[in-house]
Amino acid sequence: MSPVKGKCMQMCPKEEITLRKHQHSIHLLENDPQKMVKCFSRSAAGCLLDKPHLLRPPSVLIDTISYLIKDVLKITTVTFNIVYDFIDDRLNAVRQDATIQEVSNQDWIAILPPIIRFHAYAAYKCYEYDVNTFDPFLNMKHFHECIFKLIKILLTESNELTDELSSEMVSLLITANLGDYNVLQQALPFISKKNILIQKAVQLSLSIMNGYFGLLLKTYNEFPKIHQCVISIQLPLLRKYILRSMCSGLNCKNNHYPISNLTIILLHDDNQKTIKECNHYSLTVLDDKAELSKASFNNQVDELHLKNNIELNVNISTMILNS
Repeated sequence: MSPVKGKCMQMCPKEEITLRKHQHSIHLLENDPQKMVKCFSRSAAGCLLDKPHLLRPPSVLIDTISYLIKDVLKITTVTFNIVYDFIDDRLNAVRQDATIQEVSNQDWIAILPPIIRFHAYAAYKCYEYDVNTFDPFLNMKHFHECIFKLIKILLTESNELTDELSSEMVSLLITANLGDYNVLQQALPFISKKNILIQKAVQLSLSIMNGYFGLLLKTYNEFPKIHQCVISIQLPLLRKYILRSMCSGLNCKNNHYPISNLTIILLHDDNQKTIKECNHYSLTVLDDKAELSKASFNNQVDELHLKNNIELNVNISTMILNS
C-alpha cells in the first residue's frame, strides 16, 4: 500500500482550528487564526492521524518550519521557555506528518537540518533554566533523533550537493558528543572524505577522550557558532576535568596560578566566574591567583553550571535556517 499524501495546504488543518477554538485551547502565541500551527498529537484509539486532509505536504511543512523560526522564535513578549515549548511541539508535529507520509529523502534533507540547529541553539539558550522549566535531556533526545536520521540519509544520498550539509551535520554530532567513541565510530564513513571541519571535530573529540584539553582552547573559536552552542553545554564538566588535571600536573606547595590565565584556559569570559569555579572545587584564591593543589581539589562535587556566553553576531533565524 502506498503511503498517504497530505492535502492540507495550511499550517493547521481547519478541523483542528475549529476544535481548538471550541475547546479554548489556542496557544497565546497563536493570536492570528490564520497563523495557527498544527499541534503534535499522539496516536490513540478512535484518532486516526493519516487522513489526507489533516496532513500537510512537504512544501507546507517546510513553510511551517520557516514561519516558526523566522516569526515565532524572535518573540520576546514571553519568556523563551514558552517560545521553545511551542516551537518544539510544532516541530514534532512536522516530523510526524513527514513520517506518516513517508516523504522522500530529499524532503527530509530539507526538513531536518533547521530542526537540528534549533535544538542545538535551544540547548545553549536554555542552559541555565531550571529542569522544571526546560528539559535538556528531552531537547537533546530530539536533536539526536533528527541528526542520526539525517546522517543515515546523507550516507545514501552522498553527492556534491550534500557534501557541505554532511560536513556540518557530522561535525555537529561529534562536537555534541565530545569524547564519545561510539559517535566517532558512526562518523567513520564521513571521516574518510578528509573534510576539514569533520577532521577538526574528530581531533578535538579524540584529544578529550585521551585527557588532552589544550586543543579545546585552540580550536573552540574556529568552529561555527551552532557548534559552539553544543560545545558550550559540555564546558562545565570539561572545566572540572581541566582543573583536576592541572591540580594533578602542577601540584606542589605554594603553586599559585594567575586567575587571568586560568580564565582563558577554562574558556570563561569573566575572572569572577573563574574564581567562583575555583571556590566550588575548594581551591584557595588569593590576590587573583589560585592555589592548584591536588589535595585541596574536591572531586566529589558536581560540575558548576556556568553558562558560556557566545557572541552570536549573526541573525539567529538565519543561522538556524542557514539562509
